Amino acid sequence: MIDIISTTKNKTYKYIKALQQKKTRMRERRFTVEGIKSVREAAASAMRIAITAVSESFYGNENFDYPAEAGLFVVKDELFAGLCDTKTPQGIIAVIDMPSHSDFSAIAGKPYIFCDNVSDPGNLGTIIRTADAAGFGAVLLSPGCADLYSPKTVRSSMGSFFNIDVVPDFEMPRLFEMKKQGFELYCGALRKDSMNYTSADFKKPSVIIVGNEANGVCDEILAECRHIIIPIQGCAESLNAAVAAAVMMYELVRQRSIQG
Repeated sequence: MIDIISTTKNKTYKYIKALQQKKTRMRERRFTVEGIKSVREAAASAMRIAITAVSESFYGNENFDYPAEAGLFVVKDELFAGLCDTKTPQGIIAVIDMPSHSDFSAIAGKPYIFCDNVSDPGNLGTIIRTADAAGFGAVLLSPGCADLYSPKTVRSSMGSFFNIDVVPDFEMPRLFEMKKQGFELYCGALRKDSMNYTSADFKKPSVIIVGNEANGVCDEILAECRHIIIPIQGCAESLNAAVAAAVMMYELVRQRSIQG
C-alpha cells in the first residue's frame, strides 16, 4: 500500500523538509538526495535508503525500481517542490542514513586527496566527482570543510558521492600519520622551493592537498608538504580550487599510466 501525502502538516513531509537544515541532518544522522540519477546511485551503493518520496506525476509516469527496504510516499504535485533544494525538481527524493567512516584505512597503492577547509559546497562536490573519475582511493575532508551532506555538495558530485569513500572530520594528525606511513604530501603553494606540478613524483604513494579558496593551505600543513605550482600564462591571479585539484589529480593519472 502506497502512502499519499496531501498536506504539509503530514509528519513524514515535515520530517523530510526538516532535513534541509544541517542541525537536523546531524541530529538524525540522515540526509536527502534529489533526482533520478542520484537516487539510483544511492540505491546501488552500500548506503541505506530509509524513505523515498515522489511526486504524483513522477509516480504515474516514470518506470522506476524503488528501493525495496525504503518506505515509499507519493506527494501531491503542488507540495513536492517544498521538499527540494533544486528549482526544477525531477520528482523524486530519498532520505539516506549517513555512513560510518570509522574504519577508513589508507592503501599504499591508492592516491588520496585532502581538502583543507574547502568552503564552497559546489567546489567540494566537483572535487569528489573528479576524484571518483580519476580513480582516487578517497576524499579526505578537514573539519572546516563545507557540509558534506548539504544538497548542493551532493548534487555537485553528480552521483560520485556514492562511488568513492568521502571521509569527513579528517584531522591533521591523521594526515601526518599518512606521511609517516610513506605517503608524500603535495600541495599547491607559491614558495621559493615550489616545483612545477609536472615535476612532482606522483608515482609514489601520494596525497594531493587542496586549500581554502581564499586563504590556501594552512601553515601547519604547508610545513609538512612538498610545494607545487600550476603555471598561469594569462592575467588570472589563481585557479578555482576544484579546477586546480583536477589538474593535479589528472597529472597523477598521466604519470601512473606511463609504463616503466
